[in-house]
Amino acid sequence: MVPSNILQRTFHISHNGALGTGFTIDVAGRQYLATAKHVVEGLSPDSSIAVLRNGAWQNVEVADVWHSPTGADLSLLSLKKQLSPTHPIHVLGDSSSYFLSQQIYFLGFPYGMHMEAGLINDGYPVPFVKTGIVSSFSSVSGGSQLIYCDGHNNPGFSGGPIVTVSAKQEVTVIAVVSAYRFNEDPVLLNGVDTGLTYRANTGLVIGYGAKELLVQATDANSGAVIA
Repeated sequence: MVPSNILQRTFHISHNGALGTGFTIDVAGRQYLATAKHVVEGLSPDSSIAVLRNGAWQNVEVADVWHSPTGADLSLLSLKKQLSPTHPIHVLGDSSSYFLSQQIYFLGFPYGMHMEAGLINDGYPVPFVKTGIVSSFSSVSGGSQLIYCDGHNNPGFSGGPIVTVSAKQEVTVIAVVSAYRFNEDPVLLNGVDTGLTYRANTGLVIGYGAKELLVQATDANSGAVIA
């Protein structure tokens, strides 16, 4: 079961028409919003990101913006004001924090869909939760580990957290959803190739290890001071 510790930290976000997911992490007494780089491409410091609340997009001010320089699909936004409750979570994101075949959960807003919770979640929608297992991961290259999970991803989960949950309901963020692997399969008519193709979801979720976010937040020390 995925507890409120991460549910109430996960937000539906928008930037320049791109829709996705972001989630908060707390490092050294400061709060940051983590997401996928392609969701907030072009976002500059001292600007804002749109967050869905009470059925409308509201601007949330951002101080610093960091995009991974290693090629990883990771971004970290230093918030000017605390966005979420400070429910305890761990942020690790290297292979010492998970293992092959371990069950994972990933959270987000597929096609913009969500569950309304009203005052229970302070007007913010509750994300969808999907599950899978760690199928494979790469060696660390340039700062972040590439993680493949068996699970059916959809557009809108990009930027959402991939987490493990212990028997004691302890949440550990191991990665950020980037995309899913697809194949271009042929369209057949009566067994004859039409020359057309369609994209088939392979069921492989692609994520980038969260450790790079933790390192950046520690070095930056510029997020919103937690009350």
